[in-house]
Amino acid sequence: MPYMKIDDKIINQLSKILQTRTRVIQEPEILENYAHDETPLYHSMPEVVIKPETTKEVSEIVKLGYEYNIPITPRGGGTSLSAGAVPLFGGIVLSFERMDKIKEVDQKNLTVTTEPGIITEKLDQELKKYNLFFPPDPVSLDSCTIGGNIAECAGGPRAMKYGVTRNYVLGLEIVAGTGEIIKLGGKLLKNVTGYDLINLIVGSEGTLAIVTQAILKLLPRPRVVVDLLIPFPLVSSAVEFAITTISQAPQVAAIEFIEGDVIRLLGRFLKKRLPYPEAGAHIIVEIDGDCQTEVRRIYENVGDIALKNSALDVLVAEGEKDKERIWEPRRNIGDALKELTKNIAREDLVVPKDRVPQLIKEIKAMLKSYNAQLYAFGHLGDGNIHTDIGIEKGQKINRSKVNEIRKNVYKIALNLGGTITAEHGIGLSKIAYLPMAIAETNLQIMKEIKRIFDPKNILNPGKIFQNNH
Repeated sequence: MPYMKIDDKIINQLSKILQTRTRVIQEPEILENYAHDETPLYHSMPEVVIKPETTKEVSEIVKLGYEYNIPITPRGGGTSLSAGAVPLFGGIVLSFERMDKIKEVDQKNLTVTTEPGIITEKLDQELKKYNLFFPPDPVSLDSCTIGGNIAECAGGPRAMKYGVTRNYVLGLEIVAGTGEIIKLGGKLLKNVTGYDLINLIVGSEGTLAIVTQAILKLLPRPRVVVDLLIPFPLVSSAVEFAITTISQAPQVAAIEFIEGDVIRLLGRFLKKRLPYPEAGAHIIVEIDGDCQTEVRRIYENVGDIALKNSALDVLVAEGEKDKERIWEPRRNIGDALKELTKNIAREDLVVPKDRVPQLIKEIKAMLKSYNAQLYAFGHLGDGNIHTDIGIEKGQKINRSKVNEIRKNVYKIALNLGGTITAEHGIGLSKIAYLPMAIAETNLQIMKEIKRIFDPKNILNPGKIFQNNH
């Protein structure tokens, strides 16, 4: 059954649900902003953008979509790197920018109850007032939303110590593909009452249900945070350092990796000379805790491990300005790649940590025949390496060649015991490659689960699986 196009009758019903026309957007110049996310090469115009303010409004909109078979694409901050927020079949984009309220900070139970549209960094700033924090910290935290983080099971640099979004979601309020409102979990650290439906929703990319409220576990905010910048002559030296550090200093919160070619690109983009630009790799280590003496002991130990693994230097940042200088290049990688290269693929592979040098070596060798460049960076502490691929500005490459490159990249990762995505998700961009990583039986189970939650396939259709319409 084909999806229905949106006409004046539907627009009038949507306006009635919201009791206003101002949150029903049809102007082409505004719709364009919702036709893409941060994934290169993917674009599709929605027919209308809706900005709900309550769960009830979301439920009524989904019921309307279910009745008339209208596709609905939920959208947070639009920072997806797998085209997860691209409205492939037009229809309704459900933007959560107005559902951005913190409902409650419960200091006794160490939880926060929040709407999905709140920006991750804004949530962090609010939690600072209570000396609490929500550990998952995607690099896009200044623009990504909690709802998007839940949809993608976002991680970030601190995942190696604190885990990913899944580890902090205690309860959810969701709207299924029929418009039914469902509540899951609560302020409970333990709950084995039936199947774990919360973890089914987390990471489902908006294809099973739409999150309208979340109860998140919080932790006391560390009193002391120190960052180290450690340049290494070779990627292999950096990896050996990371492996040794994880076994000898497990208190480390983050081990971030920036390959040498990316460092030199960042120097051009930031128009400054970065420390040790000739290095084969830069490592950023974050160490946190409650005792200054203990944190110093840990970072001195980490420094010793680094020097034993051929580090060129160990730069220590304890003040906020120094820490910002260390993290500035890492947080500007995406903008640097957009500005100085033509980015044709943004991948987030994961392999066993000791195989990262081989991963980078094999991808670089493969790309030579395509006249393309690898830009590798990411979360070395958990083996999750972002392997962005670019070509020179003005250089042309057709989609079939890009697909060929991506298939080869995934083959390399899978052959090294890894898989094709760690935190960006399948979305639209990796659908064709999913059978390379997952057995057919597993895919069929997933599709059956999708049918139960979303029987008409109206929630973010065309993502994760080939669309049936």
